[in-house]
Amino acid sequence: MKRNFLRIFRPVDFIILFIFLLVTAASVLFLKTHRNKEARLIVTSSQKEYIYPLSKDRKIEIDGVLGKSEIVIHDGRAYFKSSPCKNKTCIQMGALCEENDWAACLPNDVFIRIE
Repeated sequence: MKRNFLRIFRPVDFIILFIFLLVTAASVLFLKTHRNKEARLIVTSSQKEYIYPLSKDRKIEIDGVLGKSEIVIHDGRAYFKSSPCKNKTCIQMGALCEENDWAACLPNDVFIRIE
């Protein structure tokens, strides 16, 4: 029985299996270290940048070119609640919750993104 097992697997198969296990272990470590980082909201307005953790609920008022934009952080999500722009596209973008999600109120010069 043992001889049949060794006939099925060649030395190259063991090398491939080792590489597969190495890549799997590296992936698990990479995901574990990146999961521990706290998500944060980056707010940029008129050359100023503000950073807020998504773990704490809050309302933020940011001064823009047209007036104040209100941004809400709730349950790990961030969204524009109000803005003085005409078309309100920034409000219609909805809540941001994933890394690299972003929304902007271009007329008011306010940009938000999750990092």
